[in-house]
Amino acid sequence: MKRLIRSVILWTAAICILPSAAARGAMEVTTAQVTEQPALSFPEDMKIKVLTEATGQVRELDIEEYAIYAVLEQIPFILSDEAMKSQVCIARTYAARQILSGEAENGAHISDNSALYQTALTENDARAVYGDEFEAAYSAVCKAAKATEGEIIMYDGCPASVPFHISSAGVTESAENVWGTPYPYLISVSSDESISEAVFTEAELFARLSAEYSEASLPVSPEILSQTKSGTVLSARLCGIELDGKRISELLSLDSRAFEISETDGKYAFTVKGTGHLAGMSICGAEQMAQDGSDYREILSHYYAGTEITAIE
Repeated sequence: MKRLIRSVILWTAAICILPSAAARGAMEVTTAQVTEQPALSFPEDMKIKVLTEATGQVRELDIEEYAIYAVLEQIPFILSDEAMKSQVCIARTYAARQILSGEAENGAHISDNSALYQTALTENDARAVYGDEFEAAYSAVCKAAKATEGEIIMYDGCPASVPFHISSAGVTESAENVWGTPYPYLISVSSDESISEAVFTEAELFARLSAEYSEASLPVSPEILSQTKSGTVLSARLCGIELDGKRISELLSLDSRAFEISETDGKYAFTVKGTGHLAGMSICGAEQMAQDGSDYREILSHYYAGTEITAIE
């Protein structure tokens, strides 16, 4: 499992080389956050329009083609079949929500700005990223797409908002704690845990804080003030400044907001659980469930409580 986590993190870093993913940070998968629920009226032709911001051109993708190339951007093909099917259903559901929400003034449902949307590679970009492994990767995702063709994740008769992240802190986080909006199917659930550590001297911490906040002062005296039951830090104090967990994780380049702080011999260790915003499906957690024998329906129902898998008609 540790090898998988390292592979996913390295894969994410490689994807970020592409212009379409340049804005993605290691901590936040902003393109996979919650969105407003659209009105339900599926068009006969389920196609998603993607704006290329650099050229102003709009490319149109069938929802199945979009799902394939979105997954090629999101995860490595090393995932088990059932975990791969789960990710394909997530991508297809995202596209369905965007299509039902209607086109923007630019004539597209989404753009290639990954800070705002869940983007998809072009075939050329995918070939460049995968190199000699493209055919194997493409075949693996297509197999998952074929096995789940047309299936999306529904809640209360509408496509669900389906955020995901790389790995969790032993439990996932609720949407309410991450974004301030409660979703009945985005609650905290158990998930396979990953742990990383970042160590700083007092001088290093002060340098990072003082570069952004002139009122920063010594001693560093780190203190967690509040956190959720899942371990996500809501607020903490560093260098005399009270900051939220998201801001601290950004300043220190931590993998997530779920961390503990310890001090040994003048050095401060931030023990971090999980990677990403921690809400919704954990990619590594889904892989572990698949290896333990769960199918994609069981995986998705675990991470998105109370949802159903439904085929678009």
